[in-house]
Amino acid sequence: MGSRKLKLGDIVFCERRSGLLGRNLYQHYGVYAGYHKIIHYVKGDSPLDGRIAETSIEEFCDGDTLYIAEDDSLLSIFQDADVTSTFYGPRKTVERARSMIGKGDYNLFNHNCEHFAIWCKTDLNKSTQLSIEGMAARVFKPSWGPMKWLVDEIWRVEAKY
Repeated sequence: MGSRKLKLGDIVFCERRSGLLGRNLYQHYGVYAGYHKIIHYVKGDSPLDGRIAETSIEEFCDGDTLYIAEDDSLLSIFQDADVTSTFYGPRKTVERARSMIGKGDYNLFNHNCEHFAIWCKTDLNKSTQLSIEGMAARVFKPSWGPMKWLVDEIWRVEAKY
């Protein structure tokens, strides 16, 4: 598994796991805003409620490992949407994220944490986790053994901070 230091405007995520099943349930996304802060959806009064806030990396991770969604891995979003790829620069990405702080229009299907983070970087409202391919990848991803190591080695960039 590769690793690199966080940079301003990086799209970051943690894998949230089920204690009962030991499997990844979903990925929680945010935007790295510098100074060990991440802008992301925080839980509201119910699991289906939330608002955008700027918190510490530790609060965002909640004990999980922090990963970086590299720009080249985000390119598939543009291919799926059949549009030309455009990434905002680091400052503009963070500016867009900060402009949403306090907003609370969370919706699992069309305005979740992944939608928010990808929108900040690209202006596209997309979530790969809710696609058929994204759901299949989570179900069939190996959870142990050499195949798990290979998948993690190829697709994971751990964040250093």
